[in-house]
Amino acid sequence: MLTMKYLTLKTRLLALLLLAATCAAAQPTPAQLAARPELTASIYHSYEYLPGPAAPVPDGYEPFYISHYGRHGSRYHSKEEAYAEPLAALRKADKAGALTPKGREVLAKVETLAADACKRYGDLSPRGVQEHRGIAERMFAAYPGVFSTDGGRVCRIESRSTQVPRCILSMAAFNERLKELNPAIRATRDASARDLCYLANGPSLKASRGVASAVADSLTRVRVNPDRFVKSLVTDPGCIDEPLDLMEDLFMLAAITQDVSHLGIESFYEIFTREELYALWECENVRRYLIMGPSARFGDPLVADARPLLRNIVETADRVVAGESDLSASLRFGHDTYVVPLLALLRAEGAYARVESLDDVAAAWNAHTVTPMGTNVQFIFFRNPETGDVRVRVLHNERDANLPLAGGPYYPWKELKRYCEALYGAEN
Repeated sequence: MLTMKYLTLKTRLLALLLLAATCAAAQPTPAQLAARPELTASIYHSYEYLPGPAAPVPDGYEPFYISHYGRHGSRYHSKEEAYAEPLAALRKADKAGALTPKGREVLAKVETLAADACKRYGDLSPRGVQEHRGIAERMFAAYPGVFSTDGGRVCRIESRSTQVPRCILSMAAFNERLKELNPAIRATRDASARDLCYLANGPSLKASRGVASAVADSLTRVRVNPDRFVKSLVTDPGCIDEPLDLMEDLFMLAAITQDVSHLGIESFYEIFTREELYALWECENVRRYLIMGPSARFGDPLVADARPLLRNIVETADRVVAGESDLSASLRFGHDTYVVPLLALLRAEGAYARVESLDDVAAAWNAHTVTPMGTNVQFIFFRNPETGDVRVRVLHNERDANLPLAGGPYYPWKELKRYCEALYGAEN
């Protein structure tokens, strides 16, 4: 267990109340998902800017530094088989003359998706570029003083990315938009193995991913029946070798369609009934929760792997606050498998629920809200020039993250720093 000596009993109780409220309100209904089926895409849900409640800056405080970690933007599926396997199954049925009219419609869309994705597996899509440009633009507009170079002020930004092209290009899109808004910004960008110790996947993900996926697979076999679905696409179900695999594969292709919106393909979620769509979403949500979330079974080491990232955020910021660094912004670009543990480590509202039963996951944790494409965590630092006091606003996807700590949403830096140090173990 992580040391929580800096949390008072009052704030611990507040955390429990927040978690209870989140769990009670978070679970979508089948009707809600049927109305907005793109939400069933889980980690493939494209980024949505959803402004949160207004939180005016305290009187006398001015923004001076931003620390950020962002997931890459919308992308293609990372493996060729995500396209090739359902395409092969539908082509086989087509060759046998067994496709229904709906089956032929779906085959045409799969053909288009597969052709566009050829040799682009895992690449950032045009939508992903726009997502990061939009986040950067809103950050600049919300905190112009951080990026100002008026009166000879120097604005220096350091950006770090993993060595994966979609992350590098996300970093480039973000930086490009900031430079367009103020060409005088001094920006450096790196994508080096040196930074992977805090930017990329920790060892625990590799250790548990196979077992966690197997648990999710078992759940899917119990809760999802592909019989009606397959019969809607083919006249002879016997020509489909793995009906459940085809159903899951097409569910994943329907999900990725929103991330490649430049193709203009209308979503084909209508091939699933409301009940099928909900069951597929629920199982996929469980899969992501077990693989990278704070689950009771696998979560402890996964969440602990985010400690180096939180340490880097705090120690870099502390040098800026102390006047030992002239940075205006620290921008980091990586993956869902690190931003999810970071949010859980911080105990951000809606991102830290620990449940034993898989039946309880949907009510406690939703991948499409915790980590859609372009997920970002922002620490915005404000200083009162007269008193020198520093406050920090923590944002999750540009909304207040709501930590179990007194003083929010503009947390006193000294208290937030102590809180974070207790989470990652400052003595280590």
